[in-house]
Amino acid sequence: MATGSVWPCLPSEAACVTKVGIPVRFDPSARHAFWWRTKYPTWEESTFQIFRYFVRPDSVVLDVGGWIGSTSLWLAALAQKVVVLEPSDAAFEELVQNAAQNADRRDRLSLLRVALGARRGFVQMTNRGDSADQVGIYDGRQAILSTVWDLRELLLAFPILNETSFIKIDAEGSERDLVPSMASFLHRTRPTVWLSLHPYALTVEEMTGLVALLKEMCPFLYGLRWNITWALTDFRITGRMVDRMPQVADSADDALCLFSPAPRELLAH
Repeated sequence: MATGSVWPCLPSEAACVTKVGIPVRFDPSARHAFWWRTKYPTWEESTFQIFRYFVRPDSVVLDVGGWIGSTSLWLAALAQKVVVLEPSDAAFEELVQNAAQNADRRDRLSLLRVALGARRGFVQMTNRGDSADQVGIYDGRQAILSTVWDLRELLLAFPILNETSFIKIDAEGSERDLVPSMASFLHRTRPTVWLSLHPYALTVEEMTGLVALLKEMCPFLYGLRWNITWALTDFRITGRMVDRMPQVADSADDALCLFSPAPRELLAH
């Protein structure tokens, strides 16, 4: 279905908000309904400008850390296919509820209640249902055991991901092991990677290593912003600074990095 077929928000629809020109519906009875109504319309707008620029009607998108659908429901209005991974039971329940409200793009969404990791198995994680649930963390009041798939298992289940052109990774610190485990896949498919680094969970050395790995595979870094002391600066495309992309972070908590394997038509703009 083309983007032009996306149903618009109508004034009478209380469970619909417009985000960077794209209508997104949500379950009005869900826990985060108030957040959708009041925060989502202006939440991380620059991130969605990035999505709009790089995601096309033929794009296959992998959303690692889908939370309640805040990115995937929007992306499914633009892309051919969006595969969403969310290991938190509480968040996944809301994700399913919200996806059900978006009938015009439901066929383009595949939702999996799993974590993506370097190895198959199980992992303990918090289950608050908020955007900061973490694997490998024990909370006696709110803890679950979640299934972990490795990339091989994911590709067997969804062969279309061999054509992945855009990946969003927001794994609350699990990027430490995940990104290196994806190296051969990234080398082969050469997608654009939108990575959220989490300084509260990673050392400076780990963050530097992840960025170096991605920059080797995707040497064109279109944007980076981090509001605290450690920062990457002066990345260039063909010898000149990139100044055409919007600010790429709205939070002092995360470092949001955009990597692309080729400059595409950005340099011609």
